[in-house]
Formats: sequence, structure tokens, C-alpha cells
Amino acid sequence: MRIAKKDVPVRMNAPGAVVRQQMNFGDATGYGTIGAEYFSLSAGVDLAPLLQGLENNLCQSPH
Repeated sequence: MRIAKKDVPVRMNAPGAVVRQQMNFGDATGYGTIGAEYFSLSAGVDLAPLLQGLENNLCQSPH
């Protein structure tokens, strides 16, 4: 599966940050349907406001 960054829809465009997200991007057999996300952040951008409301206000990663 491959998609060009410019083809992933912009979901948020703020000063210093652009978030792109494509739901139902493809099938990961055995795992189900997956999505694709692409974040572009300028140096010094504070992500804390974007993480508010998540568990412990942190990005949750399986690793």
C-alpha cells in the first residue's frame, strides 16, 4: 500500500502544524482495516494541546 502525502486529506492546519489523515486506507490481513496519518511539525511546536484528553495527556503507542 502506498499513498502520496499530498493525497492524504488535511484534518488540521494550524500555525506550525499540519495533520493529514486517511481512514480506511487499506487492509492489513489479520488486523483489519487500517488508516494512514502524516504529521508535519515545525521546530519548537508544542504538541501538548493536541494530546489533552488522551490517557495521561500523552500519545499512546504500543511500543
